[in-house]
Amino acid sequence: MSRHKCLILGASGLVGQRLQQRLANHPMFEIGAVAGSNATSGNELDSIPWRLEEGRPSLPNLTILNANSTKLSEECHKLGIKFAFSGLPSTVAKDVEKRLTESGIMVFSNASSYRRKNGIPMIIPEINPHHFSNSMHYCATNCTLIPLAIPVSAISKFSAIKSVKMRSEQALSGAGWELLFDEQALAGKVNPHIENEAEKTASELLYVMGDLSLEQITIADFKTDIKCQRVARKDGHQVFVEVEIEHEITLNSFIDEINSITTFNELPSGPLKAVHIVDEIDPKLHLWTDGYDFESDPNPIINLKTGMAIVVGNITIDGTKISFSAYSHNTVRGAAGGLVYLAEFVLSKNN
Repeated sequence: MSRHKCLILGASGLVGQRLQQRLANHPMFEIGAVAGSNATSGNELDSIPWRLEEGRPSLPNLTILNANSTKLSEECHKLGIKFAFSGLPSTVAKDVEKRLTESGIMVFSNASSYRRKNGIPMIIPEINPHHFSNSMHYCATNCTLIPLAIPVSAISKFSAIKSVKMRSEQALSGAGWELLFDEQALAGKVNPHIENEAEKTASELLYVMGDLSLEQITIADFKTDIKCQRVARKDGHQVFVEVEIEHEITLNSFIDEINSITTFNELPSGPLKAVHIVDEIDPKLHLWTDGYDFESDPNPIINLKTGMAIVVGNITIDGTKISFSAYSHNTVRGAAGGLVYLAEFVLSKNN
């Protein structure tokens, strides 16, 4: 299989470095360029401090391009680059991604700038692959949505949903690398408030579970009550969920629906199973899973599937009410890994 040259937008941030990690040995993509901010552009890539706990992968010896340059697209075309992965902040991504797509470079974006926009599919492969359409621009979802939406979507296959309540505990890494090196935050003194997170999570949940007709999304119709907060954990978003449905369900039926979720595990980043079910979630032990096995010493440079499944546990059922907790790696499945998985899915549809 020939590898497609790609641009990574993000040199020093956690998502940008996760993208570097996941694309360093990817069978479908080859890193052709990395672009960063005005502060990092012009520097050698290996001079940028590595923020992830896993070691820096073997990367090409590249000079960082300026993501804000109006000549970025021209430079990419000279290098034979046809695809870009964006880990940029949303305020920056809006203009940069637009210039790239207009020049004929397909963009896969982790930023929120273009989510829920007509003509720009926002897809979680296990939930709404039918939302696929040919585009030059694709978006991944909010990281918090992943552990919530995958099991909720499975439940909807059994019975119509009346309401979804969720409370989150979100990792420090969801706010960027700075908090991971903040002694006060690591000691527990962290501001729990996350601006607009609940609103984004609720709107994106209704969107990915909506119906597509004539290239328009009709959002799902059920009530949501979403609350989000930051906690002093390095990685991993955990959500505590209560779903009310129209018809009674048994524990076995719930587990059957979870186990029947379609996953594109033939793709390099596709988890072996979408959901790993446990009795009780342990945030330390259950961060890295491919759906079957937990890893205590992962190597995501080589193993693209670990960290890509979510974990569901603490399940209780009372008639039409289902309560559970779910957990996922926020910078892997919830960000860079999920974005690369989306790109793999899109290329598989185009082949």
